[in-house]
Amino acid sequence: MNPGKMKNRIAFYKFVTSSDSYGGFLSSGETLVDTVWGYMIPKSGQYINQSGQRQRTNDVEVIVRKKTFDIVDNNEMTFKIDGSGSYRINDVFESEIDKYMTLKGTLVT
Repeated sequence: MNPGKMKNRIAFYKFVTSSDSYGGFLSSGETLVDTVWGYMIPKSGQYINQSGQRQRTNDVEVIVRKKTFDIVDNNEMTFKIDGSGSYRINDVFESEIDKYMTLKGTLVT
């Protein structure tokens, strides 16, 4: 992997929850966990008619260095690419390239 391809800024966010007065939890936004450099590969994009509404889906793959990703807990997290769009992490696996991780994400609308 050419490090010069790592030109996208990937910001990881974690959902922040607070308890309500009924024993449940409320989502009160998200907080920035870490920002790393990565390489974004667009995989697919399509429009779907669902419940009478037209929705857009956009799937991407992001390759980041394993060492920088190890500090991120990918449980209940989203990421933004260059500050735009919020992507839900669907899959994380070690890339065929040594010392890199590949994330698969879907744009959350």
